Amino acid sequence: MIKKYAWVLGLLFCLALFLYLNKHSDAGVESHNQDNQNGVQAASAPDAKSAPAAASSAGPNADSVVISSEDQHQAGIVLAPVEVSPVPRTLTVAGQIGMDEKHTSQVGAIADGRIASVKVMEGDRVQRGTVLGELHSHMVHETAGALAQAYAAVDKARGAVQFAQQQQTRYSHLYRIQAASLEESQHADQNSSQAKNELIDAEASVRMEREHLSELLQVEPETLTPNNLYSRELVPIRSAVDGVVVSRNVTVGQVVSTGYLAFVVTNLSDVWVTAAVNEKDLSLIHAGAMATLTTQGYPDTTFEGRVDMVGDTLDPQTRTVPVRIVVSNPGSRLRPGMFASVQISELQTTSAVFVPENALQEINGQSVVFVSPDGTRFRAQAVNVGLHSGGKAEITSGLRQGDRIAVSGAFMIKSDMLKGSMDED
Repeated sequence: MIKKYAWVLGLLFCLALFLYLNKHSDAGVESHNQDNQNGVQAASAPDAKSAPAAASSAGPNADSVVISSEDQHQAGIVLAPVEVSPVPRTLTVAGQIGMDEKHTSQVGAIADGRIASVKVMEGDRVQRGTVLGELHSHMVHETAGALAQAYAAVDKARGAVQFAQQQQTRYSHLYRIQAASLEESQHADQNSSQAKNELIDAEASVRMEREHLSELLQVEPETLTPNNLYSRELVPIRSAVDGVVVSRNVTVGQVVSTGYLAFVVTNLSDVWVTAAVNEKDLSLIHAGAMATLTTQGYPDTTFEGRVDMVGDTLDPQTRTVPVRIVVSNPGSRLRPGMFASVQISELQTTSAVFVPENALQEINGQSVVFVSPDGTRFRAQAVNVGLHSGGKAEITSGLRQGDRIAVSGAFMIKSDMLKGSMDED
């Protein structure tokens, strides 16, 4: 009987085991799903300690700062739009200062001789006609002797003319009364004419020798008479212009020859600046163009000038053309030999962005201005700076017309911005 129903009992046992295992499997899955869901919710929920950091990351950038209108007023911050102004096109070249050759005198010895005296030193200011030195020359005595002989020849020729005229008158009268022949009368006329020609030659010799001596002694020819020919022995060396003695090449006792350069005198009210302009820049240069220059000796002073000459030849080695600029030199501060930086302006102009120099600040070695799109937020804008003129700076890149920038109080904005950057760190 038992064997007969054994298989039924086994079947019931297997069914019960199956139901038991299925129930516990569903419970584990549900528990696992619940745990996963709780983990996701826990991960998505913000931690109380991390909330301030999240809020800080949403703050302003390190290169911007917000300043209220009231704080701007207290800090002296003023906003203004960027200006666009016309500026002349300029070319910057290097040049060297030299003397104005039109007002420079290179005084040389006008005769062979020995320097008897030197009356000036380098740096002395002189007037035109000032005696710079004196020269003893044998040529003075030789010329004076020749002039004395010429004066004597004139006196002799005048006596001969007077005698010849008397003879001419006498033979003319004798010929009229037939007391002398025609030949004798004509011979008297010839002697009178010859005497007059000899007087003309003698007077010409006087003028020639007198002019020569007057040039040596630098006096008026009419003052040289037979009675004072030997009263002057020294040849003066005089300045031909008003100016400054920039070179003295003689000493007392020195023997010099005709033409020896003894002194150089120049007027420094104007100077010449010679610059070498590259071939590619020749189209920017023309006579009459305005120029300004600065020197290392006077870095804060600008001198005004004008292009006087553009050279006609090109240096085949340097591929440059010489340009001469005449510069006014008040106070004679510019000295020959100085180097200068020259800016030559064209007649044509171009538009450029300008900002007040006070608007420029420097952050990490970069020039910046502070742009405000809404009047309260300021952003540091990197710019490239060009020319400076009249308290304004040219901005070659980084800004455009219409941008509103801080033209006053920029340093306060920079301080706030740097302070905010340090707080973030």
